[in-house]
Amino acid sequence: MIMHCDDKRMLLVLEEQIKSCWKRLQESGYEDATCLKDLNDAIIDYNQYKKALNDQ
Repeated sequence: MIMHCDDKRMLLVLEEQIKSCWKRLQESGYEDATCLKDLNDAIIDYNQYKKALNDQ
C-alpha cells in the first residue's frame, strides 16, 4: 500500500487527536465522560480511516 502525503497527514492528525484526548482523560482522573467519548470517537475515526486505506 502506497500512502499519499494527504493520507499520512490525516493519520498524523488523528493520532494527535487520540493523544490529546488521552491526556485530557488522564488529567481528569478518568472520570470525565466527555473525554472518554472523545477518545472513543477518535479511535474509531482512526481505525476506520486506516481500514479504508488498506481496502484501496
